[in-house]
Order: sequence, then C-alpha cells, then structure tokens
Amino acid sequence: MQEGMKEVELIIEKMAYGGWGMGRVAGKIIFVPYTVPGERVIGEIASEKKNYAVAIFREIMEVSPLRQSPFCNLFGQCGGCHYQHLAYQEQLLIKEQMLKEFLTPLLAKDSPCKIYSLFPSPEDRGYRIRAQLKGAQKLGKQILGFYGRKSHQIVEIKECPLLHPLANLILPGVRQWTEKEAGLFIKNLEVQVSPAEGKGIIFLQAVNNITEKLVNKLITNVPQLKGVTVKGKRNFTAGEMLLDYKFLGAPGKENVFLQASYDSFVQVNLGVNQQLIKMVLEWAELEGKERVLDLFCGLGNFTLPLAQVAPEVWGIDANESAINLARQNASKNRLKNCQFLLGLAEEELAKLKKNIDRIDVLILDPPRAGAGKKVLKLAVELHPQKIIYVSCEPPTLVRDLKLLLSWGYELQKIQALDMFPQTYHFEVIAFLSRRL
Repeated sequence: MQEGMKEVELIIEKMAYGGWGMGRVAGKIIFVPYTVPGERVIGEIASEKKNYAVAIFREIMEVSPLRQSPFCNLFGQCGGCHYQHLAYQEQLLIKEQMLKEFLTPLLAKDSPCKIYSLFPSPEDRGYRIRAQLKGAQKLGKQILGFYGRKSHQIVEIKECPLLHPLANLILPGVRQWTEKEAGLFIKNLEVQVSPAEGKGIIFLQAVNNITEKLVNKLITNVPQLKGVTVKGKRNFTAGEMLLDYKFLGAPGKENVFLQASYDSFVQVNLGVNQQLIKMVLEWAELEGKERVLDLFCGLGNFTLPLAQVAPEVWGIDANESAINLARQNASKNRLKNCQFLLGLAEEELAKLKKNIDRIDVLILDPPRAGAGKKVLKLAVELHPQKIIYVSCEPPTLVRDLKLLLSWGYELQKIQALDMFPQTYHFEVIAFLSRRL
C-alpha cells in the first residue's frame, strides 16, 4: 500500500468474523463493512496496523448479485445489524463457512468430527425478545437508541425490525412518556417480553429522580407493560418483574415452564433456543442413570429438561437472581432431583469435588469470555464421559476446545445455530467424548 494512501479500491474476497468484508491491496488485508464477496468497492482508510487496515465503505464499483436492499432505513448507521444487505440464505452460508475456518487449525485431517449444516432461525426478523437501548439528551430532548457501529454515538430508533412485535408496541409508549414528562433522563433501558404471556418488563437506569407515581403512569398507559424496575437516585420496582416462558421438555415428558427477570439471562431467540434444548437432550443420550453438571446454568434452561431424565443434576451460576429463579423453576416443574449452587464456577466446582467423585455429562454454556482453563481443568477432574459445550463466541470456544482435546477428549460433532439473524453472531454447540 502506498504511504499516506487514504482511499483504496479493492475486491471483496470473503466475509470475515465481525461483520467485515475482506480484501487486499498490495498484499495487505483490508476490512470494509457492509460489503459483499465479489464486489469491487472503494473504501477510505480509517485505521491502519502493521498487518491490516480498516476502511470506511464509500462506493461500490461492481455490485454483487448477492446484494439486497436493507429492510431498515437505519442500516449502516445503527450498529445493531451487519448483514441486512445480504439475502438470509447467504448469511447462513457465510456463518457456516466461518465456523469451518475457526475449526480448521483445531481438527486433524483424520478427525472423526462431523460438522452439521447451520440451523436457521425460524424467523429472520422480529425474533429478539430482549434488547438494551442507550439514552441521551439531544437538544434538550430524551432520545433512546442503539450505538452506531464501533462508536458510542447513539442512533435514535423509533422501532427495530429485529425486536419482537411486542417490544415494538412497548417502546413507543415509553417514548411518549419521556416526551410528556419534562426533565426525565434515562441513561439505559432494557426491555424484555414474553410472547406467550403477551407482556413485557423494563429496567431503567435513570440519571435524575424518577418517582413511583411517574412509573405507575407509564405502566397504566402501556397495557403490554407488566412491571418496571428503576435504578438511579432511588431504586424501586413498580408492578411485577417476572415473565413466563414455556419450552418443550424431554421426549415423552411435560413442557418446562420458566420464569425470568431482567437480571437473569434468557436467550434472545426463543425458536433457536428451543432447538438448542432439543439438541442438548439428544446429544446427551441420557438413559436415566446419569449424573449431569450444568455449568453457567442460569435459570435452568438446560438443567430442568435434563433433570426430567437424569436422576442427579447440578447447576452452577454466579448470578444470584438466576439461581434463585432456577430453584423456583425446579419447584414449579416438580423436579426435586436438581441442586443449584450459587457462586463462581471454579469455587463451586472445588466444593462439589469434595462431595462427588465423578459426573457422566458436563454441560457448558458460558458467557462470551468462555469457560477458561481453570474452570475446565476442575470440571474434567470429575471425569465426565460426555461434554456438551454451547457458545455464542467461536474464538473462545475454539480456545477452550483446544484445551479439552489436549486433555483426552475428542470432538465428535459440532453445529452452528443462527441465534442472531442479520448480525455476524451465531451460536455453536459442540459434543466431545472422552477417549478410551
């Protein structure tokens, strides 16, 4: 690349993880957002490192037939979506290829690992049951929206096509409320809905003083709103903050009912989550005599269906609200054979090892940072024959899988699921067994 060069012309070779189109100029890798493989584009260099540069998308010289018109007029400004300019089937193929690329350095040529085709989302928009919006004051007016791509500049939204229709019914009511009540300043807003219940809840982080009277007025004016929790100069809750969800249980068993709140993790895409639960149950192949440990168990999303079959199940999570709800959910589903332990995974594993010498099946569903070496080492000391690892962050999944492979486990099968259509993110489920 010529020194001082600001504008570059390049052909996009493929999509890279992170929502970037990738091409080269004079051998140097250039990442350009909102592009499509095969396109010739012009980009303006925004930042440059030794081995690569990042460019701002400026102009298309040759358009790919794979390009489509985005369905949201904020695409390219709002940072929430990365792939609206690509047909949904093309998004699936790109994510499938990305998973294979992540796995390439991990798997030997003679690896028995089966890589399944990516499971598509039942809905490619209107699927998100929860979202976090940012707030700011603009010309003396409260605005709510999402951050722009790679920035902290807030792009105001009226509604979001990725949000469940129920959430898009609640947000206009919140906007009218902020416009009517002078002096309100909301810094963060989290909305979560239950389609089965037809209701939603909101968590507000306020800069100034919001009273119960004001919040009750909001709940009265928005019929879909069940409750609001406020954190600010005063912390309080108005209404009810628990939402009901229903999932299919283990084969031949009753449905599983879960209650969740804003401060306990729920997957954003209920349709794909149902498929995840189904796959965990199928891949575990429980016979009714196993001990199962569910690390990072949350509300019991996997724990409870597994407890419908396995006689002994443990769930560990550091989120107090989630563990309390998991215990309540177990009781609600009449499952007395599961124990939920509150604390950091490594600390609770160390305690658990003093009471049991082995488990048969280990379930992992950590946050994006992954499980990590310390937690994994303690977990495998319980000698699980099967490990099922669910991840929303392929780079940390691959890092952790590499450790497990070095400790005597073999990757048997893996599959991506499109938990987050229109974005570069995807969920992965991997199955490992102990080598004989």
